[in-house]
Amino acid sequence: MNIRKLTRLDDYMQKRAASIPGATIIIEHNGKRVYENNFGMDRKDSIYRIMSMTKPITALAAMILYERGMLDLMENVSTYIPSFADVKVASVGGFKNPDRQIIVRDLLNMTSGIVLPGDYGQAGQSMSKAYREARVQKRSGILKSNIDITSKFAESVLMFDPGTSVHYGLSADILAAIIEIVSGMKFSDFLTKEIFTPLNMSETDFKIDGDKAFRQAVMMGRPDANGKVTRADASTLQRFEMEAPFDEPWYESGGIGLYSTVEDYEHFCQMLLNKGSFHGKELIGRRTYQFMTSNHLTDDQLREFGRDGYGYGCYYNVLIDPIKAASNGSAGAIEVTGEAGTYFCVDPEEDLIIMYMSQIDGGADPAFIRGIRQIVYGAM
Repeated sequence: MNIRKLTRLDDYMQKRAASIPGATIIIEHNGKRVYENNFGMDRKDSIYRIMSMTKPITALAAMILYERGMLDLMENVSTYIPSFADVKVASVGGFKNPDRQIIVRDLLNMTSGIVLPGDYGQAGQSMSKAYREARVQKRSGILKSNIDITSKFAESVLMFDPGTSVHYGLSADILAAIIEIVSGMKFSDFLTKEIFTPLNMSETDFKIDGDKAFRQAVMMGRPDANGKVTRADASTLQRFEMEAPFDEPWYESGGIGLYSTVEDYEHFCQMLLNKGSFHGKELIGRRTYQFMTSNHLTDDQLREFGRDGYGYGCYYNVLIDPIKAASNGSAGAIEVTGEAGTYFCVDPEEDLIIMYMSQIDGGADPAFIRGIRQIVYGAM
C-alpha cells in the first residue's frame, strides 16, 4: 500500500467540506491501520446512526441460527409469523394471491416483495398505512413486541410475487422478529450475546446512552443549491427515526435501527475479513461465511437490481465483475451503504477494509463513495 497516495483522501474530503462538515475514514490493509482521519466536527469516537449497516448484523444473527440447524431458509415466513400466510400481491385492478408464500431466504435477499413505507404504488401505500398504524398501536399498548409490530406489516400488500424480482424493503425487520421467535430471546439480547460481546462491540445499540450524548454525530440535511448543508430539521430526523436517540426505540429494526462507532464496526469488518472469526472466536464457519457473502440473485433478478457488475445476497452488495462495475476493486469484495452517510467495504483478496462514516441525509451518494474506493485501490 502506497501510504502517500492515501493522502489524496484528505484533498478529496477537504474539497467537500461545505457539503460534508463531519466524517471519519479508516483504511486497514494486511491487519494494519494505514489511514485514519476525522474531518470537521466529527471525532474518532463519534456515534453514528448506521442505518442499513444494521442489516449485515441481522444477517449474521440469522446465519448463526442457520448453522445450528435452528433456522430453515426454505421455510415459509408464515410458519413463524402466521399473519404472512394471508398476504396479497398488488396487481392490475386490485390484488391477487401470491404464486407462492414468502420464504425466509426471500427476506435475506430482498426478493420477498415487501416494500418500504413511502414506496410507490399500492404496495407502498399499504405499507405506509400499516407502518403508521403499528407505531400508533405500539404507543397505545395494543402492540407489545417486535413480533407484534412485524405481524402488523403483513397487512400491507406485496409489490411482486415472492422470488420473481428484487426490491429494497422491510424484509430485515421481519427477519429480526423471526430471530426472536427461533432463539426465544429479544432481538437486542440475542445480538448482544452472540455478536456484540464476542466482537467487543460495546457501543453498538438501538439507542445512545445519555452520558454519551456529546459524542453523537450531528445529523445534517441535504445540500442546498450551493452545496452547503445545515442541521437536519425535525422532519428529516423523524424520517430517519432519530428524533429520540436516547430513548428505547418503538421497535428494534433489523434493517436500520442500530447506532455504532467506527471502532466498534471495524471489529465486525475484521470478523468478515477473517471469514467468520474474531481474535480466535468463531461466530460462523467458513462455508457459512461463503454462503452469506455470495451473490444470491438470478440473472433476471440482477437485471432488476440494476447495479452493473454487482450481485446481492444476505444484504451485501457483492462485486462480481469489476470491469462492468468500472471498478479497480476485487471480485468478491462486499459492500454496504447506509442512507445517513455510512459505508464499508471488505475485500478478502486484498486483506482490505475501507470504512467511511458521516451523518448526512443522502450522504452515501454512489459517486462520492466510488471516489473513495478508487483512491484507496489506486494506492495498492
